[in-house]
Amino acid sequence: MGSTVVTIERTDDIAVVRLDRGGRANAMSFAIMDELAEAALSFVDDTKLKAVVLTGTDRIFSAGMDLADPFFDRLPDVPLEEVRHHSERGPRLARAWTQIEVPVICAVEGACMGGGLALAATADFRVASRKARFAAPEVQVAHNMGWHSVPRLVALVGVQATRRVLLSGEEWSGEEAHRLGFADRLSDPGKALDEAMALARQVASYPGLAVRMVKRQIDAAAHGQDVALSAYDKDQQMVVWLSEDFRAARRKFVR
Repeated sequence: MGSTVVTIERTDDIAVVRLDRGGRANAMSFAIMDELAEAALSFVDDTKLKAVVLTGTDRIFSAGMDLADPFFDRLPDVPLEEVRHHSERGPRLARAWTQIEVPVICAVEGACMGGGLALAATADFRVASRKARFAAPEVQVAHNMGWHSVPRLVALVGVQATRRVLLSGEEWSGEEAHRLGFADRLSDPGKALDEAMALARQVASYPGLAVRMVKRQIDAAAHGQDVALSAYDKDQQMVVWLSEDFRAARRKFVR
């Protein structure tokens, strides 16, 4: 890939995808979102792969979409077609990760918010540090929660827990995320990646073809309608980007 922000490390039949933007809260600019999608799509034809681990840094998973991305500075002058093209990049990222046939395990240290939460929701398993924090402050910055994440969250934690995290500003600790069923395993601080790798090795020890088929059966039963139910995500995002509420919220965010 040639990126220093999104890297792929391969150990036998397990791949580790790491998002590390240094001191920028691991926020996802549009370019980084494309890199993450490219990383996921690079596994499509990899028949030797048994598991993928997705992680951030040892301090933070991701604070979500980068509202300081230069695209937003020129938004008032961007043609509507281009705005809509940009609003598709988040949903496209999410779809890329759900297309991976082998189990994806997300290792979370620190904050996992907004787009970070949406990306983590695409995984098959989530390992959370006890100091992990999960939240979705989208409505506070006049934004919708997109990237096909709402139906996935409802399927994972239920309607009311989804309402609370998306609408009331509720934040989940690692323990709460585990209690709700969003996190499958808890780890000591700094050990989420180690725990995720242990789970990946366990999954990789099973016959690969059977694992791929069973994963697809589960996805079809639990998430088969996710894209249809959230088909308007990108149009909703486009509308909020063009609103005065979003412009005002972003001014507070980036100042």
